[in-house]
Order: sequence, then C-alpha cells, then structure tokens
Amino acid sequence: MSYETFIAKRYLLSPRSDRSISVITWISISGVALGVVALIVSTSVMNGFRTNLRDAVTGSLPHITIFSWDDSMKDFDALKKNVLSHPKVRGVAPYIFKQTMLTGRKQPKGALLRGIDPLSEIHVTNIGLFLREGIYDFNPSTEKQNKISKRLLERLSNSYAKKNNLKDGIILGAKLAKQLGVDVGEFVKLISSEQRMTPIGDVPRVKKLEVIGIFESGISGYDEVLAFIDYRLLQKIFLMKKHITGLGIRISNPENSPEIAEELGKISEDYIIGNWADENKSLFQVMKLEKLGLFLILSLIIVVAAFNIISSLIMLVLEKSREIAILKAIGVNDNGIRKIFFYQGLVIGFLGTIVGVIIGLFICWIIMTFEIIDIPPGVYPGGNKIPVLIDWYDVALATFASFAICVLVTLYPASKASRLNPVDPLRYE
Repeated sequence: MSYETFIAKRYLLSPRSDRSISVITWISISGVALGVVALIVSTSVMNGFRTNLRDAVTGSLPHITIFSWDDSMKDFDALKKNVLSHPKVRGVAPYIFKQTMLTGRKQPKGALLRGIDPLSEIHVTNIGLFLREGIYDFNPSTEKQNKISKRLLERLSNSYAKKNNLKDGIILGAKLAKQLGVDVGEFVKLISSEQRMTPIGDVPRVKKLEVIGIFESGISGYDEVLAFIDYRLLQKIFLMKKHITGLGIRISNPENSPEIAEELGKISEDYIIGNWADENKSLFQVMKLEKLGLFLILSLIIVVAAFNIISSLIMLVLEKSREIAILKAIGVNDNGIRKIFFYQGLVIGFLGTIVGVIIGLFICWIIMTFEIIDIPPGVYPGGNKIPVLIDWYDVALATFASFAICVLVTLYPASKASRLNPVDPLRYE
C-alpha cells in the first residue's frame, strides 16, 4: 500500500475534530446514491413503457407490411416465398384492411376491420398477448393466456365455424366493444360498403357476427377502432374474390424494421413497403427525447451531491493544513498531496455510486415483482402494473456518469491541497 493510499484511508476512517466534515461526507455519499437510484429507476420505467408500447403496436400491426392501396394483391404465394427467403424474416401472413360500420345495442360506430389468417397471424404479430375473454378482463398468467389465444383464434377461423355450425366470429377492441354496448357472446352487425340488388333498390350488405373475444392493447387509438375477422370471410363480404390488401411480415429484431423494409423493397417493387417504426415515428421520437431530458435533469442530483464532495474536501484541507505542511516539510511532493485527497473523493464517489446501483436495481425488482401501484385496466399498455425493463447499457451509463462527475469535482480540492504553502501553517507552531 502506498503512503498516499494509507494516509487517505486514515483521513476517511479516523475520528475528526470537526464532526461537520464527517456529516457532509455522508451527505455526499447519500446524494450520489440518490441520484444514481433516480436515474436507474426512471430509465428502467421509461424502457419498460417503451417496450410495452412497442409490443402493443406490434400486437395489432406487423413489423413490416407489403401492400397495395387498392387491395389488388393476388397470387401472393410467390411473393411470400421470396420474402421468407430473407434471413431476418421470421413469418409472413396475408391481411386485409377495410373501413366499415358496426352496430350493437348502442349507436353504430365506425371501425377499422383487419382481416387476418387466424392460424398464421401469431407468427406475424403479438395479437395472442392481448386477447381477452371479457372487456377489461384481468391479465391472466402466461400459460392461461396462451390457451385463451389459441382457442379464440381457432374460433375466429371461418372454416372452423362452418365445420361446427357456428356463427362467424369477430374480435372487437375493448373500447369499441364498450361503445357498441356488446360483450363476448353477443352479436354485432357489419355493414359493408358493397351493395346488393333488392326489389326496393340497392342496399348495403349486412353480416351478423358473434363477438367471440376482446382485443385489449392498452392503446386507446387501437382499442376503440380495431376489429379482427377471418380474411377469407372478409373477401366474401366485400366481394374481393382472392384479392388481399397485403402481406404482414415479422422480423427477428423490430428495431431494424426500417433497414429490412428497404431491403425487401427490392424484392417487391410493384407494391408499397411500410414498417411500424415509420408509422409511429413521432410517438417513439418523443419518448426518446423525454428519456434523454429525464437523464440530464436527474443527473443534476448527482451534480448537487458532487458539490457536497467539494465542500467536504475543502474543509478537510483546512482542517489538515498543519499535517499537509508537515508532509511537505519531510519531502512529500505536490503530486503525493494531490493523490491523498483525490483518493478520498474517489472513494466517496465510488461508495455513493455502488450503493445507488444496488438500491436502484432492488427498487426495480420490487416494482417488477409486486403491484406497488394498481393501474386501472385499459389505461397502460400491457396491463395494470408499471412495466420495468432494466437496460444494462443505461445502468452502465448512469454508473459511469456518476463516477465521472465525482472524479471531476475532486480535482479542485486536491489541487488546492497540493498548492498549500507549508510555511504559513507551521509559522506559529
């Protein structure tokens, strides 16, 4: 152990004549720890919210879509095969989008009808995570949720309904079902823009459908307009023959959607390529800026604690001025004095940072494990618990930022101690 480390250790651990210095040191450690805790918990909650929002978006929409505006895509098997040949593509399924009118026990509501292939949709979107057996039903366990999703998607199939002599089914968004005044097991009427000839003239085509399930993503913009139906049934209702709107595509990493979409555009130049990131760009950009702003603001807590470190070390320099003068008189150079006080600030910053990381991760674990705050159903994407996602990159960044601030603020009092003139403190000894 070098003499600088030995003396710094004695200064930190030995009793002091001025107890206020010791109190300020503990306040400094606590302040640094508090700042790190705030950074880790806030960024983890922001990451959890963003991930849940992304999952909710991709629960109803694929990562990438290849589509035509006029629903003119047909004979899509060859295109589907070419898309699946891309190494990053994990699943492809057809879909149809139609605007329609639905009527229930209350007033009619406009809806965005999404025709899907119930058997292959789970390979393209996360729809299985958001299917419920009732409006604002409690989130079931993972095992139960898988059973519910499998049963509802099988029931949604047009061929399954025919085989078992059942009414054709529809899955409604939670808010849409509430506005229509219907629940699972009741019926709605789908009013198509297509018309049919009758003795009294042209009338819209109407199809009676049974509500077999509820879609609850937690995003009001989706839950109040979306409804799901078998795309083959939708082709019959809208007289589309074998045409579809497009193909939904799932890739291995949804964050790479813009790049993969550009690559897939070369495969299918006849159609339009879209992706979930571009379609929701403004929303996620705002969340990214909010996270950055939150990080910078909460870093000020660490800066305030760091000023306490400066105060503590400067007061210690004043208290130990006689000892510093003696050390210089026996031959310790300025660099050695600087290291003594620098090591003290380093230990204070290190202890505060490590304690903050441990407490922050512990609080995140508590929030993930226990229902600290009970959020009403339908308010928050992904359920009624605060979502937390610990990103180790953010944890490392918070740790580094805290430690770096503490190191920087230690330089001034350490330099001040090294520049102390040994003559003045010893003049009257």
